[in-house]
Amino acid sequence: MRALDRMEIEDSGPNPERLAAAIHLQLQHSNGPVPVYEIAKALDVVEIREARMGGLEGALVTTPDRNVGSIVVNSRSHPVRRRFTLAHELGHFLNPWHRPSDSSSGFSCTRGDLGNGWRRGSAPVSRHVAQEIEANRFAIELLAPAPLVRRHLSGIPDLAKVIELADNFGLSRAAGARRYVELHPRPTGLVFSADGVVRYVERHSDFSFVSCRPGQRLPALPAPTDEAGLSDHVEVDPRDWLGRPGRDSLVAQTLTQRDGYAITLLVFDATETDADESDA
Repeated sequence: MRALDRMEIEDSGPNPERLAAAIHLQLQHSNGPVPVYEIAKALDVVEIREARMGGLEGALVTTPDRNVGSIVVNSRSHPVRRRFTLAHELGHFLNPWHRPSDSSSGFSCTRGDLGNGWRRGSAPVSRHVAQEIEANRFAIELLAPAPLVRRHLSGIPDLAKVIELADNFGLSRAAGARRYVELHPRPTGLVFSADGVVRYVERHSDFSFVSCRPGQRLPALPAPTDEAGLSDHVEVDPRDWLGRPGRDSLVAQTLTQRDGYAITLLVFDATETDADESDA
């Protein structure tokens, strides 16, 4: 791996996207999982340790001047989760705006902190939550930089591309799906569920309002048709999914995972949309 100039990276300021972009500008990574462990060590994280952690996913101990740092990640978590956690803690370490929520010399991050997402909504949040969202934003920008993700975004939205993206960048399927929908040029939505009950919803900023709410039972999901757990693209009733259905046909595709978990992709019928654009 190329040597990294930390001073030049930190000159980009506290913005998490710019921090990650400054690393990639020096790194010149072109394919495969980003070497996050090597990056952390090159940027003065002198110790990276894995240990069984009760309610925490990761922790950072550092000096007030951020001269050096030590990071521990939860050894009980899946390897792709540990990669994201390490990138999250590195985001705290490099961001001069971030401060521990208490009087300690470090950051202790729970699964909930990493589950805060990487986009701030319009509602005001505490400093702690804002920092956690920014650390998540840095993590996804570092692990799945937009210029490299875009090669996976051609064609009709398809969860097969999500699997390909997640495997290529060393992400979980959920993180890969969220990054895919965030960057895909065709607006889409995602519904994450367990045993047919909604866990949470993500959508492209230009996609219709998704009416599904956490705890709500979903209509029957498209059944898998291959060993990966993927279904075909199936036309569904927009009234079951959208707050303002409109007249466009809605298509759903589901990725069925272990233990009843599933990701459902929602997209308006590409054939009709393309035809409308041609007529216009």
